[in-house]
Amino acid sequence: MPDETAEDSDLVAGERRIDLLRALSYVETESGPDGEFIIHGDLPPEVAPPFIRAVMRVEAELLLGDAELVTVGNEEPRTPEERRTDAFVALLLRIDDGL
Repeated sequence: MPDETAEDSDLVAGERRIDLLRALSYVETESGPDGEFIIHGDLPPEVAPPFIRAVMRVEAELLLGDAELVTVGNEEPRTPEERRTDAFVALLLRIDDGL
Protein backbone atom coordinates (compact mmCIF):
# COMPACT_ATOMS: atom_id res chain seq x y z
CA MET A 1 0.00 0.00 0.00
CA PRO A 2 1.48 3.40 -0.98
CA ASP A 3 2.23 5.96 1.69
CA GLU A 4 -0.56 8.44 2.15
CA THR A 5 0.59 12.07 2.04
CA ALA A 6 -0.79 14.72 4.36
CA GLU A 7 -2.40 16.30 1.30
CA ASP A 8 -4.26 13.09 0.43
CA SER A 9 -5.46 12.57 3.99
CA ASP A 10 -6.84 16.12 4.26
CA LEU A 11 -10.35 15.35 3.07
CA VAL A 12 -13.45 17.52 3.20
CA ALA A 13 -16.77 15.86 2.35
CA GLY A 14 -14.80 12.97 0.87
CA GLU A 15 -12.64 15.10 -1.44
CA ARG A 16 -9.13 16.49 -1.14
CA ARG A 17 -9.18 19.99 0.31
CA ILE A 18 -6.63 21.14 -2.27
CA ASP A 19 -8.98 20.09 -5.11
CA LEU A 20 -11.86 21.96 -3.53
CA LEU A 21 -9.73 25.07 -3.05
CA ARG A 22 -8.72 24.88 -6.70
CA ALA A 23 -12.39 24.73 -7.72
CA LEU A 24 -13.20 27.69 -5.48
CA SER A 25 -10.59 29.77 -7.30
CA TYR A 26 -13.07 29.81 -10.21
CA VAL A 27 -15.97 31.05 -8.07
CA GLU A 28 -16.82 34.73 -7.76
CA THR A 29 -19.42 36.59 -5.74
CA GLU A 30 -21.12 39.91 -6.24
CA SER A 31 -23.67 41.90 -4.29
CA GLY A 32 -27.21 41.78 -5.60
CA PRO A 33 -29.69 44.64 -5.61
CA ASP A 34 -31.36 43.53 -2.35
CA GLY A 35 -28.12 42.98 -0.44
CA GLU A 36 -27.89 39.28 -1.23
CA PHE A 37 -24.80 37.62 -2.66
CA ILE A 38 -24.83 36.18 -6.15
CA ILE A 39 -22.39 33.33 -6.74
CA HIS A 40 -20.90 32.69 -10.18
CA GLY A 41 -18.63 29.86 -11.15
CA ASP A 42 -17.42 28.48 -14.44
CA LEU A 43 -15.46 25.45 -13.32
CA PRO A 44 -13.36 23.68 -15.96
CA PRO A 45 -14.27 20.01 -16.54
CA GLU A 46 -11.12 18.77 -14.79
CA VAL A 47 -11.93 20.80 -11.66
CA ALA A 48 -15.70 20.45 -11.34
CA PRO A 49 -16.28 16.76 -10.38
CA PRO A 50 -14.68 16.80 -6.88
CA PHE A 51 -16.48 20.02 -6.03
CA ILE A 52 -19.85 18.78 -7.27
CA ARG A 53 -19.45 15.49 -5.39
CA ALA A 54 -18.56 17.33 -2.16
CA VAL A 55 -21.56 19.67 -2.42
CA MET A 56 -23.83 16.70 -3.12
CA ARG A 57 -22.51 14.79 -0.08
CA VAL A 58 -23.12 17.75 2.22
CA GLU A 59 -26.54 18.27 0.65
CA ALA A 60 -27.35 14.60 1.35
CA GLU A 61 -26.41 15.09 5.00
CA LEU A 62 -28.74 18.09 5.19
CA LEU A 63 -31.53 16.15 3.48
CA LEU A 64 -31.26 13.38 6.08
CA GLY A 65 -31.45 15.98 8.83
CA ASP A 66 -34.45 17.63 7.18
CA ALA A 67 -36.22 14.26 6.92
CA GLU A 68 -36.18 14.01 10.71
CA LEU A 69 -38.02 17.35 10.94
CA VAL A 70 -40.95 16.35 8.70
CA THR A 71 -44.11 15.61 10.66
CA VAL A 72 -47.84 15.54 9.90
CA GLY A 73 -48.23 19.24 10.62
CA ASN A 74 -44.82 20.33 9.43
CA GLU A 75 -43.91 20.17 5.76
CA GLU A 76 -40.39 19.97 4.39
CA PRO A 77 -38.29 22.57 6.27
CA ARG A 78 -36.57 24.01 3.17
CA THR A 79 -36.74 23.86 -0.58
CA PRO A 80 -34.20 21.90 -2.64
CA GLU A 81 -32.70 25.23 -3.77
CA GLU A 82 -32.35 26.40 -0.17
CA ARG A 83 -30.77 23.07 0.79
CA ARG A 84 -28.26 23.28 -2.08
CA THR A 85 -27.33 26.83 -1.03
CA ASP A 86 -26.97 25.75 2.59
CA ALA A 87 -24.81 22.80 1.47
CA PHE A 88 -22.54 25.15 -0.49
CA VAL A 89 -22.10 27.42 2.55
CA ALA A 90 -21.55 24.45 4.88
CA LEU A 91 -18.89 23.09 2.52
CA LEU A 92 -17.12 26.47 2.47
CA LEU A 93 -17.07 26.49 6.27
CA ARG A 94 -15.67 22.96 6.38
CA ILE A 95 -12.96 23.84 3.89
CA ASP A 96 -12.06 26.90 5.95
CA ASP A 97 -11.98 24.94 9.23
CA GLY A 98 -8.89 23.03 8.18
CA LEU A 99 -6.87 26.00 6.99
